[in-house]
Amino acid sequence: MNIFEKKEVAQEYDSYYTTEQGEEVDALEKQAIQDLINPIIPGKLLEIGCGTGHWTSFFSQQGFQVTATDISEAMLQQIRAKSLPNVKLLTADVLQLPFPDDHFDQVAVITALEFCGDIPQAISEIKRVLKPEGWLIAGCLNADSTLGKIKNQDPVYKHADFMTQSILKKQLSKIGKPTITESVYLSPDLKLLDQRNSQPTIAGVFMAAVVQKEKQCTSQSK
Repeated sequence: MNIFEKKEVAQEYDSYYTTEQGEEVDALEKQAIQDLINPIIPGKLLEIGCGTGHWTSFFSQQGFQVTATDISEAMLQQIRAKSLPNVKLLTADVLQLPFPDDHFDQVAVITALEFCGDIPQAISEIKRVLKPEGWLIAGCLNADSTLGKIKNQDPVYKHADFMTQSILKKQLSKIGKPTITESVYLSPDLKLLDQRNSQPTIAGVFMAAVVQKEKQCTSQSK
């Protein structure tokens, strides 16, 4: 079941980012991604699992030409209402992307791999549509984090397949040599620790990653 097909989930999705902690978490996640994409020249970018357009807006503002996709019509209804500039919207499934090989300069997938149902197949499709030397930009939720350990208590996250950093690295290494950083450190009672604890001894909830598709990789390799 795709939990994001539910209209009530889609309608409430953005509400977290209006809370004080939600705004802080959003800033931390975006800074983590920003730090990694600074060397990347914005080009034709495919966003997978665009949801309500929270990250779509970010990538558009960074100068990327965004084709934003999601499998959930309920989520796409939310993003359509925002009328984001320089963004094309399309219903698409990451497990079977409707694009030719070597088509995009960049692919972005932010907290969407966890919900796709088949992460290896998703990585294979991303690799296929990404140009040689193109970049995958990813944000994933960490199974080793405080949130990861209690995710089954959450009505949305219980449907997700969180990855550890080592598993994420293994998946991304099918494309190239990934760089992965962590942020958003939460205490056992889910209070934000970033900038309050200079050397966290726990895993960050959010893993930001980039990986460049190796030039010798062909679209047929898996």
